[in-house]
Formats: sequence, structure tokens, C-alpha cells
Amino acid sequence: LNRIGRGDPKLSTPLMKLAGINAALPVYTKEYVSNLVKAAQTFGNAEEGKKVFERTGCIACHMPGAPQSKIGPDLSAISRGMPVDMIIAEIVWPSLNVKEGYEAAIVTLKDGSVVTGFKQTETADSISVREAATGEIRAIPRASAVTIQTGGTIMPDGLTAGMDEAQLAHLVRYLMSLGG
Repeated sequence: LNRIGRGDPKLSTPLMKLAGINAALPVYTKEYVSNLVKAAQTFGNAEEGKKVFERTGCIACHMPGAPQSKIGPDLSAISRGMPVDMIIAEIVWPSLNVKEGYEAAIVTLKDGSVVTGFKQTETADSISVREAATGEIRAIPRASAVTIQTGGTIMPDGLTAGMDEAQLAHLVRYLMSLGG
């Protein structure tokens, strides 16, 4: 559901509990981030982190080294443009800081269909959305919409909640290796 932009906490939370996955996010603190930075630098392994990246499904939206990532921002040089503590904040709390051009937009149309993607422009008469599934920009007249929800990101919270400290340290170490 998350991969197609339809993550719904009312559905995903009970399913994750049923699967034995604790989806609770840790509280954002400098101490938590600092401890994770130390863990990544001390015992994080980039090769293991790449496996975590792929197994968790990050690859569905981010393709490091590809000419253009499919859905999410290009991560191929993330370590050059972002300090490690910010990388951690982006993956553990994705809605904390949303990169320009990646603000979520979910538009329910009168015909019952739903357009999910990234808000590009918005006027009094329309909203333009870059569809997550295709990358195409679609101008939607407000008169065609039943609801328009914007804000946050389509990267779901809780993707890292099921990881233990080692897996998270490996993932961070892998991201630190991109572009470095």
C-alpha cells in the first residue's frame, strides 16, 4: 500500500501489529540521532546496508546511480549534500523536512479515481500533480476534484520501525557511502 501512495495508518498499523512489527516511531531527539550516527560510523556496514535498503523496499522509490530515480529524490550523492544527522532524520522521520518538489498531493476526483503524487503548482482553479506511478505531470481542475490533500510526503513513516539497531546502522552507513 505504501509503495503506491495508499498507506493508511488505520489499515497498516493493525496489519503491522499482526505481523509482529512495532511501527512506533522513536521520538526525535539529538541524543537518539547522535547515538545512531556513532553506531553507523562504528559498526555500520555499507554492503549490509545496501541489502537492508533493497529488502525494505527503498529501491522501489529511490534508485541510487540511475539517471533518474523512479519516484523519490535521487540519493546517488546524498552524503555530499547532507550531513549524517540529517540523513538519519530523513529516513526515520520522513515528514520532518520535505524536499522541495516532493510535497505529497492526493486528489480524489468526482469519478472516484485518486491521483497520488507530488504537488507541482497550485492556483485558485487547478492543481498540478506529478504522478508517483508514472512521473507525468497532470493538471487537475478544482471543479473535477472532490478532495485535495497536500502536505507531508508519500514516504511513509515507520519504514525503519521494524529494524533493529544494527540494520539501521548498516542502512545509514550505506547512505553515507553514496557520493562519498
